[in-house]
Amino acid sequence: MQLTRQGDYAIRTVLELAARPQDELVPVKEIASSQDVPLQFLNKIVQSLAKSGIVITARGSNGGVKLGRAADQITLRDVVEAIEGPIALNRCVIREGACGREGFCRVHHVWRRAQAALLEHLEGVTFADLVR
Repeated sequence: MQLTRQGDYAIRTVLELAARPQDELVPVKEIASSQDVPLQFLNKIVQSLAKSGIVITARGSNGGVKLGRAADQITLRDVVEAIEGPIALNRCVIREGACGREGFCRVHHVWRRAQAALLEHLEGVTFADLVR
């Protein structure tokens, strides 16, 4: 798994919002400028984050974006999966039965443990932790 540019920008966006008061609406233009993200690209990222409930958007002259829930309730896994989809180190760990070889593959258990460790680690890091 490799984080895409879109995933990286999403993490930076949520991190910036987490460093501000929770109810502060931040113009997307301001985030794009401070994070050096193309505005059009950031608008799409914000839409994906909003669909996942990670951010809330408001239109209009006083509009912008803010966190949808407290920074201590948003994990790195939440943001990565909102943009990238489910995290999987290999296709065989996407879901049980995804690979016909999992019953006898000598490496399957290694992928499962690595997958579990990665997800546990990403779930254990909140944006409140990162801001501190």
